[in-house]
Amino acid sequence: MKPTSNTFRPLQAALALVAAGALAGSAEARVYNTDTWADGRLVDVQVRVENGAAPLYFAPDGSNRHYVQAFAGRNYSLVVRNTSGERVAVLIAVDGLNVVNGERSRLSSNEQMYVLSPYETANIRGWRTSLDEVRKFVFVDEERSYAERTGQANGDMGWIRVLSFREQRPWLNVAPRRGDTRYKDDLRGAIPEAEGRMQADEAPQAAPAPSARGEAGPMAKSIAPQMSNESVPGTGWGERSRDRIGTTSFNPERRATDHLIVRYEYASGLRALGIEVRRNRVQERDRGELGFAKPPRW
Repeated sequence: MKPTSNTFRPLQAALALVAAGALAGSAEARVYNTDTWADGRLVDVQVRVENGAAPLYFAPDGSNRHYVQAFAGRNYSLVVRNTSGERVAVLIAVDGLNVVNGERSRLSSNEQMYVLSPYETANIRGWRTSLDEVRKFVFVDEERSYAERTGQANGDMGWIRVLSFREQRPWLNVAPRRGDTRYKDDLRGAIPEAEGRMQADEAPQAAPAPSARGEAGPMAKSIAPQMSNESVPGTGWGERSRDRIGTTSFNPERRATDHLIVRYEYASGLRALGIEVRRNRVQERDRGELGFAKPPRW
């Protein structure tokens, strides 16, 4: 069933998820401090791999990107929390595709989005197929990704982008007299509804992503030979999961307040980028891995 509006709002907030403690950093070369949350001005984002908070590694070049380790065959989800006291629309693109409609995203304000109430937290588990269900995000090799299988592979493969948009204030059809400043604050930043939708040629373009999965500049040339024989991950079309939502109206501002970026790679890809991946044995033991019996499938 197609939605009647271009925005979505989860009917209920996701269960409260407590971020795991930050992993200790190190002064060793090529090791970067980690945390589990990417912080924005309106929203924060966490990647959870099979219900465990995944460590985020900071970009080696000091940019605003974060990196996370991908594990082939495992499901992951994106936890988004609204840290503000106002409604916020959130646009999420995975592998360059809008997670609501599965189409190539232009990262513009006229796309379909999720809407979070003040201080609400939501868990985005997959590609939305209806108002009632999603297909879970799952790490697969790039050639088996949803983008590749739908003929939409692009330069944003391996990238997760989360943009937040404030809600426009109602347009006041009042023309203040010359010298009258009473309405100055109310009109600041207000945009008429007819102008509030960004035209296609005005929409911001995703950053170009040449050879090495989006890494531009000298670093791409240096790591490409090391990764040439390695598999690289994408996000696949996972199992069906019930995830009910409703629709609401939301008139977003033209420009995003936050643009949070997370890139995922297998451990070999992270090492090629100069990021030393550390195992967290406490979490592994707690999840019942590495020698511990797993529950039966049925």
